[in-house]
Amino acid sequence: MHVAMTGAAHGIGAASAARLKGQGAFITAFDIEEPAAHVDRWIQVDMSEPDAISAAAAKADGPFDVLVNCAGLPPRPGLEAKVLAVNTFGLIAMTKAMLPKLKDGASIVSLASKAGSRWRENIEQVKALLALPGSDVLPDFIAKQGIDPVRSYDLSKEAVIVWSISQVEPLIARDIRINTVSPAAVETRILDDFVTAFGDRATKMMARTRRSGRPEEVAEVVAFLASPQSSWIKGVDMPVDGGTTALLAADAIGLAH
Repeated sequence: MHVAMTGAAHGIGAASAARLKGQGAFITAFDIEEPAAHVDRWIQVDMSEPDAISAAAAKADGPFDVLVNCAGLPPRPGLEAKVLAVNTFGLIAMTKAMLPKLKDGASIVSLASKAGSRWRENIEQVKALLALPGSDVLPDFIAKQGIDPVRSYDLSKEAVIVWSISQVEPLIARDIRINTVSPAAVETRILDDFVTAFGDRATKMMARTRRSGRPEEVAEVVAFLASPQSSWIKGVDMPVDGGTTALLAADAIGLAH
C-alpha cells in the first residue's frame, strides 16, 4: 500500500504514519518539518502556500492507494487567516493536486474535528468560505465576518467536512472514497492551545469523558478508513471522541444521565 500523508511529523499524523507503516505501507510524507520516523520519503512543503503545494505534489511518485490529510494548525490569536489557509485551503489544494496520482478505488481520509460538528448551523458561512477564489482574500473575509481565533478553527473544520461531502459524487466514477475523522481533545503537543482557546468548552467535556484521547486511538480509525475494509463508506464524518457526540445529543434531547 502506497500512502501519501500530510502532517506526519507530529501528533495524530505521526501516530497514523506509525500505524500504517506497521501494516507494511510505503509512506510519502508532506510536511514543513521532517518526520523523525515511520516515513519512507519526505517532501517539504508549507501547507499555507498554494504554489508550494503544487510543487510538492508534482514531486510525488504515484500511484497512491491512500491520501491522508493530517496537517493542521490550532486556534491561536493572530493566526486566523493561516488556520483557514492551512486547515481548509491547503487541504483542498493538496487533495486536488494529488487526485491524478491516486489509483481508482483509492481512499482519502481527512482530519476534521469535533469542533466542526456545527457545520449545518453555519452552512452559509461555510459556503461563503469555500466560494472564495483563494487564500489571499482571507484577511478581508475574516474582517468582514468578524472571525476570531476560535471561530477560524471551527470554521476551518466545518469546511473540511462540507467540502468532503461535496466530493463524494464526483469521485464515484473512479470509486475513490473520501471520509473525515473528527476527534475531540487528543493528547498532542497542541492540546494546551485548545484548552486555552476553548476554555470551559474543552475542560468540561474532558471531565465528563474522564480523559482526552490518545493519538493512537485516532490513528486506528484513520487506518481503517484507509483500508479496503472501508470500501463502502463514503462521505462519512466519523467522530472519535470518547462519547462526546452522544453526551451532547443526550443533553440536547433531555435524556437523564
